Amino acid sequence: MKISMMINYSGDFHADVQKVCDLENAGLDLVWVPEAYSFDAVSQLGYLAAKTSKIEIGTGIINVYSRTATCVAQT
Repeated sequence: MKISMMINYSGDFHADVQKVCDLENAGLDLVWVPEAYSFDAVSQLGYLAAKTSKIEIGTGIINVYSRTATCVAQT
């Protein structure tokens, strides 16, 4: 069984990244990054991937209507 959680937007991008790094060090398996309130989940996912090494990351949901099909496929 894997343990996961969703990031809640605090309004501070770097604080959220630090929180995920702390959760990774505590042994969390997976974190979900939803796209809401006009935040770009794809950018945050990329940054989290660069700053973490073991934790899995995934989109909770992304707005497919704001991107082309090609852009979504590349994500």
